[in-house]
Amino acid sequence: MATTLDSTLFYLLDEASRRHSHDDSDDDEHENASSFFQHYKSHLDHLDVSSKYRLLHQLLCVRPPNPRFPDEVLQHLDSIFNGKKSSRILIQSQFLPPIRVFKRNPRPDVKVTLWRGDITTLVGVTAITNAANGQMLGCFQPSHKCIDNVIHSWAGPRLRDECFDTMNNARGGMDVPPGEAIVTKGYALPCPFVIHTVGPQLNRGETPSEKEISQLQFCYRSVLNETERLPSDEDGRKAVALCCISTGLFAFPADQAAEIAVKEVNAWLEEHQETSITDVIFNVFTESDHEIYKSIFAKLGNVEPQNPGMLLPSIQSDSLSIARQWLNSADAVLVTAGAGISAADGLDYTSTTLFAKHFPGFLKYGLRRLYDVFGFTEWPSEKDRWGYYFTHLNMVRNWPASPMYDSLITWLARFGDNAHVRTSNADGLFLANGLPEERLSTPQGAYAVLQCMDNCRPEATVPSLPLLKEAVKFLDPVTQRLNNTDKIPICQFCGGKMFICVRASSKFNEGPFAKGEAQWRSFRRRVMEDETKSVVILELGAGMNTPGVLRWPDEKLAERSGGRVKLVRVGMGLDASVSGELEAAGAGVAIDGDIKLALSFLLQGQSSMSVS
Repeated sequence: MATTLDSTLFYLLDEASRRHSHDDSDDDEHENASSFFQHYKSHLDHLDVSSKYRLLHQLLCVRPPNPRFPDEVLQHLDSIFNGKKSSRILIQSQFLPPIRVFKRNPRPDVKVTLWRGDITTLVGVTAITNAANGQMLGCFQPSHKCIDNVIHSWAGPRLRDECFDTMNNARGGMDVPPGEAIVTKGYALPCPFVIHTVGPQLNRGETPSEKEISQLQFCYRSVLNETERLPSDEDGRKAVALCCISTGLFAFPADQAAEIAVKEVNAWLEEHQETSITDVIFNVFTESDHEIYKSIFAKLGNVEPQNPGMLLPSIQSDSLSIARQWLNSADAVLVTAGAGISAADGLDYTSTTLFAKHFPGFLKYGLRRLYDVFGFTEWPSEKDRWGYYFTHLNMVRNWPASPMYDSLITWLARFGDNAHVRTSNADGLFLANGLPEERLSTPQGAYAVLQCMDNCRPEATVPSLPLLKEAVKFLDPVTQRLNNTDKIPICQFCGGKMFICVRASSKFNEGPFAKGEAQWRSFRRRVMEDETKSVVILELGAGMNTPGVLRWPDEKLAERSGGRVKLVRVGMGLDASVSGELEAAGAGVAIDGDIKLALSFLLQGQSSMSVS
């Protein structure tokens, strides 16, 4: 796979370089762009495999449908995209619980389901819906997270090719007007078809006109009409997944769009009593959209009973099956955990919803995510700075017990001394959920300790909890500012400022974590280097922010073991990739999907985990 990926990137970089060098609209600009692509090509060997996949997606995103790929390049691309599909956690749609059922007699009932997740992971659906633009060629901006971009990114370039042919042959190059839809194959997607529809586009804050409302109504009817024409599956099912059309970048108000979607689907199903459609899935991606749809269905009545603690959905993944076999036969396990495992438990440092809920007093500083605070220095005073940090520490201290962590820790206990957890997270959730301290190392620090900001001496650290317990009494309930100057932590030795003891600069005090590092070194010598032991590294959510802490060391441990140490990398998106060399050697496997879902499968037989 590495050779195939590299050779494909060479082709795309050369092509992009030629394309820019032949464009004479701005000679200097395009000469620089051409040099940029050649620079990437000459340094390709230095890129991490995740970075290579990201580069591939970016190059394909901006590439026009003409000229067509040579057959050999297309075959390489098919191999790459189908390989990535095998690593993804796919959701078996037929087992999702319905929120409403339309009774049909003698025909099968029509199940209506509300599901939150990535629409490109649904398997067992006849078609998914794409909220496209009128050109129908996909999004050409790599940074866009629109559903059009996501669908094309996972389907592969053949989807853009078919869209181009359809637009030229069937429509004479004319844009598709709002409300209409076209059907294409799904290619590398797990569904056989994609129904592309064009919703009305508004300016942010505008109220939809009657025409725009009518266009959105027609979108849903067009999608259902096109679904009706598609063949049923072998088992007789015909399922369509509907995305939130025109919301997001197209700025149609989400609550009004959801009302229209549900109303039009209900009306269409009532009007088509003989429909061959058996399943309609309302797919949402954000928590806010999920709440909007739940509220709409609750008002409608006749809602199927929903278990708020339902078991995780049925999933399938080739990579998961391989990983579980390795774990079941392992003598020892090293868990390496990054920010992704905290995010899977809800403590997501990229979430604007989480920040707005817990830190409303700090929105005035332009902060929107926990990650935004990293490196932020514009605090008006120490009262404001410590108001934030004590609020943060208090949130983490009171984070609810986690069934996911509990299941993982219970499973690790079976390995006894042959298990270790090494995490870059400072949140302390492993300890809070019962992991013995002697099984843990935290090289990036921990919220449990405060240190002198200047690291004036090794002993200039204090436990944070006693200070936190006193400080929370003086946090303003509205501004969240610390109102008592006496509760601001000060270094007892130099009188200087203090900070949470995490590796944020060269002044990081490693002293409080020396014991954990010694435990890690002992585990490496005693277990990882023992030629008689088969070891699995279960890497959970270690992304590319600090790859030198977990990702790259994990890879080296697997690469140098001669196959005795195997790497199971679980993460979201392109970060969930392992090198072709590790895959070919049977020493590495990537699992792309929610960590909670992955663990529910990998640790099967342990206490069940649930989702809300």
